[in-house]
Amino acid sequence: MTTAEERLAVLETKMTAFEEDVHDMRLKVDEMHNVLMQAKGARFVIVAVAGLAGFLAGISAKLLPVIGR
Repeated sequence: MTTAEERLAVLETKMTAFEEDVHDMRLKVDEMHNVLMQAKGARFVIVAVAGLAGFLAGISAKLLPVIGR
């Protein structure tokens, strides 16, 4: 059986590791945000290309059964 102090020590260790992971993720998100803010025009190009790709994928999925005959 473990004592309350041992369980608390394990919990503190896990919490410290969790805080480090969250800090690392925050740095990565901040970096991605800064890149997107620097390339304002590219942001719209990325959205447009993604929309076009989705549109073309939808059209091709609709026409695939017709083409396969």
